[in-house]
Amino acid sequence: MKAIAVVLFLFYNSLAFGQIRDDKRLIDSQWEFKVFSDTIAFPNLPEVEFKTKNKIFFKSIMFTEKNFTAKTDTGILNGKWILLGNNLQLNFSNKTSLLYEVMRLNSDRLELKEEGMLISNLGYDRKK
Repeated sequence: MKAIAVVLFLFYNSLAFGQIRDDKRLIDSQWEFKVFSDTIAFPNLPEVEFKTKNKIFFKSIMFTEKNFTAKTDTGILNGKWILLGNNLQLNFSNKTSLLYEVMRLNSDRLELKEEGMLISNLGYDRKK
């Protein structure tokens, strides 16, 4: 009976390891912000105010193994990135860092939620 339990345990673990996504490898790419393909919408109501501390908007982000390059309206920002569970931390070269929650990550879509937001508010498509 113990042998069967051990075999089932090993089989279950091998399936679980096979299903774990390698998010770090999946995020390595160039991503562009897409307004029209974005599934994210905010209600435009005067009584609903969305406040965010983040004043940086990325038009596109390119992730490599440990570094990233982000294009903004004002220029290009460089730094290092860390994926901690469901959180993406961007550490800029000027010692500033931003923390996002990864809401969706697959082969063609990256959705991020800024701190303080109720829903994801940044949608990026993989650049082909």
